[in-house]
Amino acid sequence: MVQEVYADLYVLINFGMDLLCLMITSALLHLPARQMRVLLAAGAGGCYALLSLLLCPPGVVGFLTDLLAAPLLCAIAFASKKDGIFRLFRITCAYFLTSAILGGVMTALYSFLNRLQLPLDSLQGDGLSVWSFALLSAAAGLATLKGGKCFGFSARKRFVRIEASIFGKAISLRALLDSGNLLQDPLSGRNVIVADRRALQEALPRRLLEADTQEKLTDLLSDHELARRIRLIPIHTAAGEGLLPAVIPDSLTVTEQRGERATDHLIAISDLGARARDFDAVMPDH
Repeated sequence: MVQEVYADLYVLINFGMDLLCLMITSALLHLPARQMRVLLAAGAGGCYALLSLLLCPPGVVGFLTDLLAAPLLCAIAFASKKDGIFRLFRITCAYFLTSAILGGVMTALYSFLNRLQLPLDSLQGDGLSVWSFALLSAAAGLATLKGGKCFGFSARKRFVRIEASIFGKAISLRALLDSGNLLQDPLSGRNVIVADRRALQEALPRRLLEADTQEKLTDLLSDHELARRIRLIPIHTAAGEGLLPAVIPDSLTVTEQRGERATDHLIAISDLGARARDFDAVMPDH
């Protein structure tokens, strides 16, 4: 039996499905998603689907290539240099789960519409028009997203990606948005991101990293070149009052779901300890 397939339509359908799955994965895990990277990943998924259809790899080989394609798409869309294999594995599992649920919801919706026997040409026979597919995809995506949140798949914490240059060196931080971070530089009024000392060790001078007492902080101010780049931020904790060293970055951008934006935050150095298992910094959410 000869099957006729329109290559452009086949790529478009798979592009739409991959894009929908990636965006739902981003929403469920609160991943910062750059528009061009997500579109590139979805485009790669559409092209891979067509190649897989044309080459028809045998069972085990086809299964393995499909298994490798998913983390590749997730890496194109979301991965950064700082991410480890575990985070990519977690994102890939969420992507697989989203794809499975979305496919099931679309099948159920298609079956339901057929039972209604609506007078739509697109639902007659075995074919499905692009517009009908788009409608089903939107409905299935909404159902998957809302259902995932109802069942607790959505992360309760919100994260952003921070790319900064400090003392001429580039760093990347995964930051937790926290409305409780109210730290500000008393001189300039600039908000302060609190970053874990270990995440900054490759970019900061050793003297600044080791300045963990009031005496060492005071000594830093005698170095005029270093003092020009740092600020001492007053903090109030349950243990008392103190000063937190913060650096003025050369540049700083924040990537979140709405896109990328430049900010003028300072970056303070602290020991976040065991609390920072999933993030490197705490950024003000205001």
